Amino acid sequence: MSGIIFFGIIGVWGFIAVKLAGFLTSRVKSPRKKIWLYPPVLILIFVAPIMDEIIGGFQFRALCKPEDMLVYDADKIRNKILLYSPLSINKVKNTIITIEVSLSGGVDLTTGDILLERKKYRATGGWLSRLVAFNSMTRPYTFNGVCGVKNELSQLEKKLDIKAIYR
Repeated sequence: MSGIIFFGIIGVWGFIAVKLAGFLTSRVKSPRKKIWLYPPVLILIFVAPIMDEIIGGFQFRALCKPEDMLVYDADKIRNKILLYSPLSINKVKNTIITIEVSLSGGVDLTTGDILLERKKYRATGGWLSRLVAFNSMTRPYTFNGVCGVKNELSQLEKKLDIKAIYR
C-alpha cells in the first residue's frame, strides 16, 4: 500500500514540476533558448524535494569505508575471549542529513582492554522522508541508510580463533 502512495506522490509531484517548469520558462522569448532551458529547470524542480537526501547519500558513502569499520591488532586478539558490548552512539557532524555512528568494542575478559572496535553507520532520510514517514519509518528513499560489518566479523572470529560473548 505504501508503494502505491509513494508512486501517487511522485506522479502528482511530476505533474506539478512540469507545470511549474513551463511557467518559469514561459517568459523566455526565443523558442530555441526555451527548448534548451526547459529540461534542466524541470529536472531541478523534480529532484528538489529529495536533493538533501541525494547529497546526504554521497556523504554517507564517503563515511562508509570497509577498512574503517573494524579496527583491531591481529596479534593481540588471536585466541582471545572477547566480550562485545556497545561503547557509544554519536551523531556525525557537518552532514546534511542525520547520520549516527555506533561504536561497539570487543573487550578482553582477562585484562579489560578494548582489543577490537566496530563501527556501524545509520542515516535518517531527508526532510521529505521524515515528513511522509511511511509506516513510521524515516529511512532514506534514495540509498540504503545502514552500513557496517557483519560477515567480516564472523570470518575474523573463525580466522583468529576468537571466542565471542555478546552483551
